[in-house]
Amino acid sequence: MASLKDIIEFINGYLRVSEISDYSYNGLQVEGRQEVRKIVTGVTGNLDLISRAESEGADMVLVHHGIYWKGGDPRLTGILGKRVTALKGMSLAAYHLPLDLHPVVGNNIQLMQSVGAEFESYLKPGDPSSVAMIGTFAEPVSVASINQALTSFCEKTPLIMGNEDRTVKRIAVCSGGGGFMLEENLENIDAVIVGEVHEQHYHLAVEKNITAFVCGHHATEVCGIRTLGDIVAEHFGIECEFINSYSPI
Repeated sequence: MASLKDIIEFINGYLRVSEISDYSYNGLQVEGRQEVRKIVTGVTGNLDLISRAESEGADMVLVHHGIYWKGGDPRLTGILGKRVTALKGMSLAAYHLPLDLHPVVGNNIQLMQSVGAEFESYLKPGDPSSVAMIGTFAEPVSVASINQALTSFCEKTPLIMGNEDRTVKRIAVCSGGGGFMLEENLENIDAVIVGEVHEQHYHLAVEKNITAFVCGHHATEVCGIRTLGDIVAEHFGIECEFINSYSPI
């Protein structure tokens, strides 16, 4: 058993939450039971995940996408009211950008490592909220090889946009809504790994001659929260279960 306060303080410090600007309320969003025996982790704090966590006897739900966002309506009505009611005394904590950009457990670093690339820098060095990363391969690798690795890691076959008949030396990675990278200056970048894109990003990939691997928002953000939960469970000697409340997007 561990105290809720100690768990939140540990995660906040580990992910350097106070240093990172975000449009999510990172940390404890709903305070429930003060003693935690079991944590359930998941990508998004939706009603399905919360209900399944309650049925599995969780004391705390730990997610990447929380239920409160800055600028949102805080009134406990509609979907928000149903989600909070479904917690039934469980606490809920969320970690968004601090989890995306973390150099050890982050979504982006794990995606990068899954294809065999080494971290080079953040896309915008010096920006504490820059989540996108640039990586390099020791030797150029084929598009087919990267695709195979991502299919295995994400358990989903990526959509490939742009040139498939090339080798890749430098790659940019951004989980979730990472398609924005194709709007950036990606000089000397051969390929990008992203979660989801908009229609215009297809044309940008083709015209900039950048191969884009579109792996799914949900699929690219399973790894971070699952790994974080395992670290918390090991640190405090408590139980943690990941529940994959699936989204095809």
